[in-house]
Amino acid sequence: MRYLIAVSMFILASLSYAGEGQTEVFQIMSRPAASVIDAVRPLLGQTGSVSAFHDKLIVQGSAEQIAAVRTLLGEIDRPARRLIIEVRRTGSLSQSGRRIGYGVHTDNVYLGRVPPGADAQVSVQDFETRGRGDSTQRVQALDGRPALIRAGQSVPVYQAQQYIGEWGFAQGYQMQYRDTGSGFYALPRVHGSEVTVEIYQQHEQPSADGRFDLQQASTVLRGQIGRWMTLGSIGDAANDSRNDIGLHVQTRRAQDMQLELRVIPVN
Repeated sequence: MRYLIAVSMFILASLSYAGEGQTEVFQIMSRPAASVIDAVRPLLGQTGSVSAFHDKLIVQGSAEQIAAVRTLLGEIDRPARRLIIEVRRTGSLSQSGRRIGYGVHTDNVYLGRVPPGADAQVSVQDFETRGRGDSTQRVQALDGRPALIRAGQSVPVYQAQQYIGEWGFAQGYQMQYRDTGSGFYALPRVHGSEVTVEIYQQHEQPSADGRFDLQQASTVLRGQIGRWMTLGSIGDAANDSRNDIGLHVQTRRAQDMQLELRVIPVN
């Protein structure tokens, strides 16, 4: 009731300045009424006026001017299109290596790494592992409106602390939780059969050695609606070797990952 009274008073106040022109109240359905004022004002010239109150647009002008505003609002005041934004990570991880052990063992001499009782030995071991790290995240959004999706976990992180007190030196550990996760922020804008997307993507996860692997990408893409667009790619390789008496180990690690995005219209 109070809202209706406030709207009525606002319209009456506007009418007092309308002079001989007409006043029309339009209800804006798809966006804040104030956001269309700049589009409507050029149609009213020097004699008309336009103002906004919540979701109402109050237009004052001649019959021809109001008719032009009605036509314009019929074109721009439409429900925003619903979209599905998908971001996928496709990647492969491979690790290979060779381990060579050799040695000699007699009653008086022991050299290298051989089992007890063996006179001599040379052993060769090859190993190889492969894996994939594919994942897909999707979120529903409106055309021209930002969207955010993020999922992850809280990982305990231990920090060593040292104390010196009257009883001497002591060492302890303090546990804190660190939030890790994967997700993206995107702002899509559809124009015809194409779409422009401002996107920020992040992927973070703890590794086996206690560190955190972090990958980020931020860019603006433009392409066809419904088609995958390449957001970026990452590749790295590392070689390592270790030599001890009677042992030689050589390993190789390679990782390839590609980020892709597409926007699918819902309606």
